[in-house]
Amino acid sequence: MSRLEIRRPHALAPEEARRRVAAAAAKLRERYGAECRWQGEVLRIEHSKVHGTVAVLAGEVVVEARLGLPLALLRGRIEDELTRIIDRELAREA
Repeated sequence: MSRLEIRRPHALAPEEARRRVAAAAAKLRERYGAECRWQGEVLRIEHSKVHGTVAVLAGEVVVEARLGLPLALLRGRIEDELTRIIDRELAREA
């Protein structure tokens, strides 16, 4: 397994940051079939090849994931794509 951690700052109200993370997660769920559920301010993501969390903190979003072997080989591309998605969602107009 390969570990992945992404930290991205934001200047949004906590509720708005959570809403935007939820919107991004919905897109990923549709595309890849991952199970996503909220536990407080932490979104838990479960898939046969990925297990992780997205913590929505004041001023920061933190993604932590464990990638299974097939995805571990693509770690760099996955990290780049997730970073783009998060940055786009956190920066877009309300």
